[in-house]
Amino acid sequence: MIIDLREIPVVWINLDSATKNAEMMEERFKKHGFKNTHRRSGLVIAPPPDTEKSIAHFMGCGKTHTGILEDTSYSTPLLVLEDDVEFVEPFNPVLEVPDEADGIYLGISHGNFYYKSKRYNENYLRIGGVLAAHAILYLKQDYRNQMCNVGNYCLDQLKKPWDMGTAALQNNNLVLTPNIPMMYQSNHRENSNKWQELTDRPLSDRNSEF
Repeated sequence: MIIDLREIPVVWINLDSATKNAEMMEERFKKHGFKNTHRRSGLVIAPPPDTEKSIAHFMGCGKTHTGILEDTSYSTPLLVLEDDVEFVEPFNPVLEVPDEADGIYLGISHGNFYYKSKRYNENYLRIGGVLAAHAILYLKQDYRNQMCNVGNYCLDQLKKPWDMGTAALQNNNLVLTPNIPMMYQSNHRENSNKWQELTDRPLSDRNSEF
């Protein structure tokens, strides 16, 4: 299956206060010829008491993501981005992805040391337990629905960041990532944390069992 990221819906999350991020995202989309982009205003929701400062934004961020996934005006395949992403150069917006894949993490994180990975084909690794939400390509509607439901459960019931649940979903779905991340979280953007060193290098092939 061929996916042209320039043609499918691309929804990007941006706090109203992060005007520089918005400018840079618009510049990147123009540079690479994206035709179907939609800005989504990031929600600001107070976290539970005693939440660590580094993740104090998790309720608003997570609810913005699940709100996008619930929005039927955005068809699937759907790419959801956060506004601190930087595009890796050279950037090729046309992807050949396995027909059976449920989703593609165009950006990853080494935040969970115990992530799972295994060579799927020459271009992709299969992943499990990878914490990241800055660049997710949803290929199947069922996977999109699962991500929304589990994300809302984490936020509403567990009061935990939504990607703690969605990372676990990777074990039961075919979720892949390119050999080299196509996007990473840039330290040069307005963001709560500087996580570039966790997101700008590839995952290792751990030959994990799924």
